[in-house]
Amino acid sequence: MVLAGQYLERSVVVGDLDALYHRGKREPPCAIASPHPALGGSMISPVIAELAWALTRAGFPTMRFDYLGVGASRGEPRHEAGSLRIGDVSGEVEDLYKILDQLLATTHTPAACAVGYSFGAKVALEAARDPRISHLALIAPPNKLADFSALAFLQKPLLLVCAHHDSFSDRSALRLPEQAKLEVIPHADHFFGRGLTEMGKAVAGFLRGDRPEYVAPPDQPEEAPPEHVELELPQGPSDEELELDTDPK
Repeated sequence: MVLAGQYLERSVVVGDLDALYHRGKREPPCAIASPHPALGGSMISPVIAELAWALTRAGFPTMRFDYLGVGASRGEPRHEAGSLRIGDVSGEVEDLYKILDQLLATTHTPAACAVGYSFGAKVALEAARDPRISHLALIAPPNKLADFSALAFLQKPLLLVCAHHDSFSDRSALRLPEQAKLEVIPHADHFFGRGLTEMGKAVAGFLRGDRPEYVAPPDQPEEAPPEHVELELPQGPSDEELELDTDPK
């Protein structure tokens, strides 16, 4: 049920993948990649939910999703539960490509922004060579756990949002291209227990660029169901006998 001031994402099934979509009037649309599934990462993690809300509010269409084998997405998990290791992400890249296909077909646009948080930042970076990705926004890229050297050769608009205190990311070791923009969220850690709102605003501001700020109108509240009304029927005469017609015709 949609309450006043809220945005309602629509549940979408993309092949075997479970996703949530919200429309928007601005370009580019945004495909949002989730954190490490082996550590419980999914599209309902607080950072992913905040990104979806902030971008939707700024007028951008969004689609967040669960990788194969996560949540309601079908298939088998690809990674050992509890493992911090980030190895082969080619399967998750293929998941992202499927989401891009659906998102671009829905929005009738030629390209999208790939937004990735933590493990999802690695997935988005690996997918970035695809021409359907016009922008890249990487949140808390865990370069202590995975190779992010490809950043140096990226030739697309790029935003990195790093937490000030992140045990999985060393922002000083990131080699960034000239066009890259780096935002550091004060007092935040890898999970953005603090600075969550600022993180979402940074990504929305990056995509807005020089355009005027825009706040998408919230979805209309659903009409409340009619109240239950008890009907009282008039009582018939107490001495009236009920006769049954037993004569078959």
